[in-house]
Amino acid sequence: MKILFFAPSAYLLGGVQDWLADLVPSIRLRGHDVTVAVPDGILHRLESYSQAYPELACIGLQNPTGSQEGRIQSIVNRITSIQPDLIVGVNIASIYPAVARLRSRGDHVGKLIITLHAIEADYLEDLREFRAIVDTVVVTNKLTATLVAQESLIPNDRILYAPYGVRMPTINFPVPTSDDVLRIAWVGRFEQAQKRVHDIVPILNRLDRISFPYCLSMAGVGPEALSIQEQLQPWIRSGKVRWLGLLDRHQLQLQVYVQSDVLLITSSWETGPIVAWEAMAAGLVVVSSRYVGSGSEGALKDGHTALLFPVGDYDAAAEALAKLFDLNLRTSLANAAFEMVSRRYSDAASLASWLEVFNQTMDLPPLIVDHAKFAQFADTAPSGRLDRWLGVTRAEYLRRFLGLNFHHLSAGSEWPHSMHGAGDNGRLLSMATRIEAHA
Repeated sequence: MKILFFAPSAYLLGGVQDWLADLVPSIRLRGHDVTVAVPDGILHRLESYSQAYPELACIGLQNPTGSQEGRIQSIVNRITSIQPDLIVGVNIASIYPAVARLRSRGDHVGKLIITLHAIEADYLEDLREFRAIVDTVVVTNKLTATLVAQESLIPNDRILYAPYGVRMPTINFPVPTSDDVLRIAWVGRFEQAQKRVHDIVPILNRLDRISFPYCLSMAGVGPEALSIQEQLQPWIRSGKVRWLGLLDRHQLQLQVYVQSDVLLITSSWETGPIVAWEAMAAGLVVVSSRYVGSGSEGALKDGHTALLFPVGDYDAAAEALAKLFDLNLRTSLANAAFEMVSRRYSDAASLASWLEVFNQTMDLPPLIVDHAKFAQFADTAPSGRLDRWLGVTRAEYLRRFLGLNFHHLSAGSEWPHSMHGAGDNGRLLSMATRIEAHA
């Protein structure tokens, strides 16, 4: 198979980036021709992304005008030159109108796979609008499959599941025998809406109230970093919190996993998280909120592979952590979690799942081509006054001729993740919670 991935290049750390960096070389080793195309502009930089992930051997997507039409043309040109069997979208929204444009012209275009890595209403709105050109959607969490079917109206046989994978050690890590202090880790993006990073302070207050001996390592980056670091200053000064900041995967292994007993997850929702599987593979015990996505996935089972508490319940989180001074409990949980991750989320198991969804997509009958509808999808909304005055095509030509370009203030503006604005995530998460209740 010839496979062409489209992915952002502005984000140098994260679960999605690690997934892609592990998956692509493994697919190539199986004899498939894989290309990864990433934007090369101002905020999305091919050079820095290639330095972070040299194993991907990425090629660039140039958009000198910064317009939507420029993004579409860049993707169209790559697809036309490579002629892939499969086109795989990873959080690059302009892939939808680009594929629609090619199909409206009657060009031979490989099948389109959209990978879904978040529970976000705007992503599902994209799928609903463009479902006529999406051959398959691949989700990394079983709850997401149900949401895609209900919200986007993609047929069930075109919604496929393939989990993230993690590298497994050759032997299980021994559970530390020290019982003088519990070494806890929190790893992720420092933000509140999803990760609930501000839950950390009240949890620590409750641990202090029961005189529980612990040391917490905080690793990550994000918009709430300065705020949470300031709130944690009393614990940082006392040595109860290690503030590690941004770490790559190798540093995370050496400075966090090897030096910790427990991974604490406080999230409201997740489609993984990869960090949980990484920690379990390293022999840590996971203490986690019952985040939306955990029930349907069924990997975190309270008292068997992890200890769970209700989202936002600080007392229950502290009580769960306190239970882990019982070395027998820690050993039992760590061993069961290691076995589960080996079976379900190892790099080998993940690779097998992704290859299977690629094969399934190839075997599906082609979508019915509606040239008029595809042409409508391919229309570009005006990006500025020139588009309204001259039409999109002429305006784009003039911008390129004169060297005019849009100045984007964020990576998500330069290469948007979605064709829609922020959707009603509250409604979506409420629906997801109801689904989880029956999982």
